[in-house]
Amino acid sequence: MKNDDDMQRFNERVAKISGVIKHMQNVRNALDTLCECFLVRANDNDEDPLWHRFYRVQMCSYLITKKDLSVTPPEGDMVHDLIRDAWVDVKDYMENSQFGPVSNVEQWFKTIHIDFPVDPFDPECTYFDGGLDGSVFLLSQNDTKKDLKNLSV
Repeated sequence: MKNDDDMQRFNERVAKISGVIKHMQNVRNALDTLCECFLVRANDNDEDPLWHRFYRVQMCSYLITKKDLSVTPPEGDMVHDLIRDAWVDVKDYMENSQFGPVSNVEQWFKTIHIDFPVDPFDPECTYFDGGLDGSVFLLSQNDTKKDLKNLSV
């Protein structure tokens, strides 16, 4: 480092990055817990690992739109049912596709769009944009566009 000012700016950036990483880990833990809760509530005993991965990708896509990840039990149940209904079609496609097996199931799951009942103008929702690479961009009330955090679900 050239001087003390550069070192101080570097230390401030490292501290900010540490805070972002901690926030991202907290969000990821909350998403995992909520996903599991609604599987348990639905008494969903399907052990298919592809179902679990598809469900997690889709449920996280929905939950990340909610302010503070808050969701009511009936709302979560309804979203679980929407995902389960979509899974029937996805699984059928995977088993009967004329094009052979999907080469990268993980990436493919992230491109499947379910029309969840989300109102982007609802003040309870956060800013959300999912990319084809499966990225999820979260902007909370306290963040600015400059502080966008990229979470991969």
